[in-house]
Amino acid sequence: MKKAMYFLTLSVLFVLNSSLCNGQLFYTFNKDLMKKELENLKNSTLYVVIDETANDKNAEYAKIFEENWKYSKIVIISHKELPNYLKEGNFFFTLILTYDIGFDFEKPAAFQSFSYKLWTPDVDNLKKMKKKIASGKDINFSQLATPLANINLIFDKSESFTVEDVMNGEYFGNGYPLYSGTGIFKNYLQGFQTFLKTNGDFSMTMCNKAEIKKLKKGTLYVPASILVDNSGITFSNYKKNKKPALDAEEIFADYPGKYKVISLKDLNEKIMNADEPIYYISKPNTNIIVVTNSQTGELIFQHTFNESLDKLVKRNLKKLINNLEDEK
Repeated sequence: MKKAMYFLTLSVLFVLNSSLCNGQLFYTFNKDLMKKELENLKNSTLYVVIDETANDKNAEYAKIFEENWKYSKIVIISHKELPNYLKEGNFFFTLILTYDIGFDFEKPAAFQSFSYKLWTPDVDNLKKMKKKIASGKDINFSQLATPLANINLIFDKSESFTVEDVMNGEYFGNGYPLYSGTGIFKNYLQGFQTFLKTNGDFSMTMCNKAEIKKLKKGTLYVPASILVDNSGITFSNYKKNKKPALDAEEIFADYPGKYKVISLKDLNEKIMNADEPIYYISKPNTNIIVVTNSQTGELIFQHTFNESLDKLVKRNLKKLINNLEDEK
């Protein structure tokens, strides 16, 4: 189905010709193009669009970016400043929406695709746009952006929220993503840079044996949001089909180590303040689970299943359990 990409900060539309649905937390559209452009980014500046006046927390997100982004120089700009930096060779990081053509923006948006996107202006279309600006003609912003990589977000489909609810206010989607908050955002940025450095060469299953050994002796933190049951939710029944939380004891019955269910608020506080790394599990898309080191943002374990499920089930943990049991 034809999709479009929406930058609320610009109030313009970008039309894309392919679906962006995928089963990864980090995603690239074209590895060869990304590799080429990322070499340019290293010697350029990344312009990060954060409206620090829209929410009290946004200054924290800007600080997290400034302290944890090591890939290139960065400059935090407001959404109003973005058009001033639309130049060839510049790079941008923005929260965007990819939606079905014809989507009514006043309707619930839980089934649309939100992500943080790394992009650079398309050179040819940028030149055309500048010519139209000079001649006073109307500007068609379609295909202005060349997308390079995404951090994908996932939501509770039973929640009723609009595009504006997510994209106006707190930089991390006003708390609507299932995994959100300053600590998780910090880890996303750290992991995303590792993804960029490896040119997106993440395998279906990854496992850091040394970290798994530490996890086996420690505690696996289970954010309450991973227990949201999105199964059977459709656009027509989402309001009346909110389900009770999944049973952690049943899902983790075979887990060989210690685990602890934790609120998202407490998890974020631990990520930001703990002196030692903690490890937490998440399901950032329908067919993947990851375990993250809270200090480095490293995905110490990642497994992609052959099936897409809108809830966590016991069999999703089988590979993780096998790796833990292999460690003596």
